[in-house]
Amino acid sequence: MYLPHALRLPLGLLLSSSLLLGCGEQAMEQRPVSGPIHVDVLDLTPTTLRLTTELPGRITAFKQAEVRPQVTGILKSRLYKEGSQVEAGDVLYEIDSTTYQSNVNSAQAQLAKALTSEDATQKTALRYKELIRKKLASQQDYDDANALYKEAQAEVAIRQAELDYANIELSYTKIKAPISGQAGLSLVSEGSLLTSEQSSYLTTIIQTANVYVDMQQSSLAITKIKKEFAHFTDKNAEIPVTITLEDGSAYDETGHLEFSDTQVSGSTGTVTLRAIIPNPDNTLLAGMYVRAHISMPEARGYLVVPQSAVVRSQSGEPSVFVVNQDSNVEKKPVVLGNEVNNGWVVKEGLSSGEKVVISNILNMKNGVEVVVDSSTDSSVPALTSEE
Repeated sequence: MYLPHALRLPLGLLLSSSLLLGCGEQAMEQRPVSGPIHVDVLDLTPTTLRLTTELPGRITAFKQAEVRPQVTGILKSRLYKEGSQVEAGDVLYEIDSTTYQSNVNSAQAQLAKALTSEDATQKTALRYKELIRKKLASQQDYDDANALYKEAQAEVAIRQAELDYANIELSYTKIKAPISGQAGLSLVSEGSLLTSEQSSYLTTIIQTANVYVDMQQSSLAITKIKKEFAHFTDKNAEIPVTITLEDGSAYDETGHLEFSDTQVSGSTGTVTLRAIIPNPDNTLLAGMYVRAHISMPEARGYLVVPQSAVVRSQSGEPSVFVVNQDSNVEKKPVVLGNEVNNGWVVKEGLSSGEKVVISNILNMKNGVEVVVDSSTDSSVPALTSEE
């Protein structure tokens, strides 16, 4: 059959394409099936760790007192150096005491008058008592004299109380330190008028030898921590607390957990934890923000897997691949706990002796056959933390 010249070239290309396609299908049919995937595994064995929980914290003064005047008057002098250490009872300020000293003098005079009256009425009552015995006076006369004596005694008590109160007010003209500690900046100067009920304070005194670290934790997290503590043998063990400063450096001193609040904040849903930290060099200042690390009371054995061995679903659920006895891979969901260096503590989902895949993770799926090239003990130093 004769074909036009214009159709010869396309027909040749079509025949060539058919031949190539046939060869490609034959080559695909002859391609060898891929064999088992080579992996490295981690033999899970318990690692002894003393876990820590990290929380944001804020430094609070161990004791802090706001110094205020208790009487009204003109400030006469300031007797302390700002920023210095003061002892409880040291005089910090002195108010002009002229008026209060006058009140004391007046009260003393009133007391002396009352004592004189008491002495006179007592003698009169005794005299009438003797006259009654001799039947030279009536009972009514004695009763009246004795009543006057008792009134004089009451008057003495009143005048004594007034003198005591006047002395107390006079003593308040010397404003003393209520606690020992570091005195702060003075907010008043000589010549200022101070009042007994003023809301503003004169200065503050802070005890800094020890400080509090207040930490906020959710009520759910507190419940989990308490459950963890319930498994420890020593119920009275002191719980160590260390802190990291704002610049990332570790603070040298170690404190201990003091208590947790008994109420949950209605606005934030958190519970306050409080620790006491020694502060011998006054490095920690009230109001400073730190990172607190709460250690478990004792070390225990935990299963730890590398972070690179953990895969997550689209919803964020973690899981790992393990090799079973048939050399096939199984995907197991896990519950993760604390982060330990470059690993995760596995709280649920795995058991000791299982082989966790730590290489070729991208090619893993359920049922894949694997060949284990190497096996590593899970207690290698890279996965442990210092106790």
